[in-house]
Amino acid sequence: MAAVSGWRKSLFLPASLLAAVASTDAASQQASIVGTWEWTRKVNNCSEQYVFRDSGTLSVKSGDDRTESTYLMSWTPEPNGRYKLTITTVEDSGGQGCMDSTNARVDRGRIVYVLFGASRETMILCNSPAGADCIGPLKKSAR
Repeated sequence: MAAVSGWRKSLFLPASLLAAVASTDAASQQASIVGTWEWTRKVNNCSEQYVFRDSGTLSVKSGDDRTESTYLMSWTPEPNGRYKLTITTVEDSGGQGCMDSTNARVDRGRIVYVLFGASRETMILCNSPAGADCIGPLKKSAR
């Protein structure tokens, strides 16, 4: 293979550097669900805390209920900007949650749709891609 001439080499380096910077910039603009998110349901003043980990695990405290789950986030947004989040509960204490339910939901998968706020420090969770039956806004309290 022939050596790259001096002027071609000098053009290739800035182009590859530009691609790396653009890739880093796009990644920095991507919202992250990893961290601790909290909100309080106004109708009964009940607080919920969601802790999303890099490992794909999720802990939820909802009133007296505690659940451990796995999650999978689709980072390709729906046409309306929401992201599909699949949650599978693997352990549920069966306590009274903020939604006034005591149903244990072990091994049940569910899909919710996430819409991040402009600051990426808030989000809402909806049961449909159209935005019906949402909770939030949840506020990111820790990373």
